[in-house]
Amino acid sequence: MPQTAPFSELKKHIVNGSAWLVLALATAFLASCGPGDDEDPEPTPEEVAINEVYSAGDDWIELYNSSDSPMNIGGYKIFDDETDKYTLPAGTTVPANGFLVLLADGTATGIHTNFKITSDGETIYLENASGTLIDKAEVPALSNGQSFGRFPDGTGGFQISGNSSKAESNNDANAPAISDVTRIPLVPGLNQDVNVTAKVISATIIGSVKLVYRFDGGSFKELNMVAAGSIYSATIPAQNAEGEIEYYILAKSSAGVQSRHPANTENYHDYLLNDDELPVLKINEFMALNVSCCPDDDSGAEEFDDWIEIYNPNDFAVPIAGMYLSDNKDNPFGSKIPSDVPPIPAGGFVVFWADEMRDQGSYHLNFKLSGTGEDIGLFYIDGRLIDSYTYGAQADDVSYGRTSDGGDTWGSLTPSQGSSNNK
Repeated sequence: MPQTAPFSELKKHIVNGSAWLVLALATAFLASCGPGDDEDPEPTPEEVAINEVYSAGDDWIELYNSSDSPMNIGGYKIFDDETDKYTLPAGTTVPANGFLVLLADGTATGIHTNFKITSDGETIYLENASGTLIDKAEVPALSNGQSFGRFPDGTGGFQISGNSSKAESNNDANAPAISDVTRIPLVPGLNQDVNVTAKVISATIIGSVKLVYRFDGGSFKELNMVAAGSIYSATIPAQNAEGEIEYYILAKSSAGVQSRHPANTENYHDYLLNDDELPVLKINEFMALNVSCCPDDDSGAEEFDDWIEIYNPNDFAVPIAGMYLSDNKDNPFGSKIPSDVPPIPAGGFVVFWADEMRDQGSYHLNFKLSGTGEDIGLFYIDGRLIDSYTYGAQADDVSYGRTSDGGDTWGSLTPSQGSSNNK
């Protein structure tokens, strides 16, 4: 902060004593200001506290009452934005030494808050009916069934847990938290070892971390993962035959409480070992700024969404189900094409809507296209690249594509969605 002039210097230039006093007080005030003045105020704790937060799916916030009597919290406010607080309805009660779960779904009714919680992390605040801040939770990024809770309930510090304990005590649920599971190579080939790593953290001692895998539906095998700080790794040995590898990470605390990644026991990480010859298919045309050109009415109403057209230059049909479209060449497993999408006919086209609306049907992707430029990639069922294009800034209602179907020259086009670009 810039230094202020000494009071003796100020007095030399000011005749009126009252003016000098005003300036002196202003100077003292400015000198007392520091970077900490913009920080969040510290809460004044009461019996009711934020006890656990879940933001990796159907978001919720658990409150805990540490007193021996029920607590009426009607008029309390819960919020993630100072300008838009949600007031809990009259009569809302947290049982004695018990829990109340607020559903953070944005519907703003009853115990449903007017906001959702971002899985990337944010701060949640709780005020009492008088407007006093009584608690806050600085929630980090969460995934894979993880929650952020107090250990012990109500009074302890917050920790990430690999298991959630919705409407129950956190004290028996403090499992290691598993995240950032990766593999190298991302798209393995036959006769190639695969190194799997995961980040594992815990508020208690970690007892073990294992990589559990199987090949083509066979028996599961366990590998002990080796720690380097919080990063654990193990290597799945090379396979010399085509098939699917499924695997998951299992971490246990020294008390035997365990967590799994993926959290759902019916799900696995997986990769395919495949040596098929790659089919010839072309990203032929796309539109990244569809303002009024080409309507998508799959929702029952006209929507003007981004789209990508794929062309089959062969004289035979090519199956496309199980392949992937992505807007990042480094992430081949972006949006999987569903099994009910039929083969592309010889010399034919198929169009996919890049609208983040998978629930609208099999021709809808889980990403949108950037109007300022990015990648488009088409990948085989095992993640190998079939075709890609990296584009720059786009114009409204103008498509971009190959100036002749499947050709090497690209340019701006009059949209010909689902049909030939040839002039």
